[in-house]
Amino acid sequence: MIPSDFSYTTTDVQETQAKILIVDDEIVNRILLKRILKNQHQLFEADRADTALALLEQETMDLILLDIMLPGMNGLETLRHIRSHPATQDTPVVLISALAQNHAIVSGLQLGANDYITKPIDVEVVLARIETQLKLKRMMDLQKRMIREFEASRVLKDRLMRIASHDLRAPLTHINMVETLLRPSLAHDPDALGLLDLLQHTVMQMNGFIEDFLDVAACQNGRISLQLRAVALGELVEPVIEEFSMMAESKGITVQIDPLPGLMHADPARVTQILNNLVSNALKYSPSDTIVRLWSEVTPGFVRFCIADQGPGIPVNERNLLFTEFGKLSPRPTANESSTGLGLWIVKHMVLLHGGQVGVDCPPSGGSVFWFELPEYLD
Repeated sequence: MIPSDFSYTTTDVQETQAKILIVDDEIVNRILLKRILKNQHQLFEADRADTALALLEQETMDLILLDIMLPGMNGLETLRHIRSHPATQDTPVVLISALAQNHAIVSGLQLGANDYITKPIDVEVVLARIETQLKLKRMMDLQKRMIREFEASRVLKDRLMRIASHDLRAPLTHINMVETLLRPSLAHDPDALGLLDLLQHTVMQMNGFIEDFLDVAACQNGRISLQLRAVALGELVEPVIEEFSMMAESKGITVQIDPLPGLMHADPARVTQILNNLVSNALKYSPSDTIVRLWSEVTPGFVRFCIADQGPGIPVNERNLLFTEFGKLSPRPTANESSTGLGLWIVKHMVLLHGGQVGVDCPPSGGSVFWFELPEYLD
């Protein structure tokens, strides 16, 4: 029996009390359990199953202490009702049993009881088992909340993807069309043409942001499928360099293309995407009047593409940020070009999707050599 002067205190008091339902037809047991728990939790009691089930329809409990031997509907039948109701199917239930009720305890655990305590009641065991179940309940509640928040985040991300893929692209297409239509009629006005050039650059920049956003979402959702075939780097590099020729010319950067031997077993569209990001990155971070050099090497089973710039290089303490999502380093684009911080992250995922590798070498003389290697195409 519990001593008359017994009191239980704890330094681990929760900000909110747990709601505990005690279901026992023996008033002595209910009094004992209330004396043990009253200072820590909000308590409810019932002496019959129907009373308990009625309470559960009105209140959400954090824990149920359920006697197996109840008049009328016994504890096991009550447990079956509790587990069949969506509102209480996950509520922790601790059975109260006599020492000789092993078979009933096993049946209760099979029906979904979380634990049990035996009579006569041992105070320390009761407190330990109840606290364990309440901690598990709090963890489960936290997990459910995180799942709900994750689902809400996923829905929001899908909505943003739809906006990016249609609602933003369509206006940019219209702006680009208007710019194209206006250009011939303003050919005599250098100032107007300058503004149109700025508008064209801005549209291209916005489209780049949208593409990066959609690529990241596709990588994260595993929605990228590869169309693999033999890929000659030379066929892909030249159009990419042509695309960035104005950017290179505006900074006086010479793009030197060395021999590009080897056939990759890859998706040409995705390799073009990788090349776009790496060439754009090299031009953004290269000073004016420097050289960006491209070449490839064939190693056993792989073809490696390399692009070297004469930029500031990567600080040693920041190299771990390369190829990370939104990774921002202290070196900045040399002509204040914009950057989402996603380009190299996309490169890494596209390369890994092919079963390849990606990295960067930092020569002591300065600059950076970014590279990726993909499986070699073998007949």
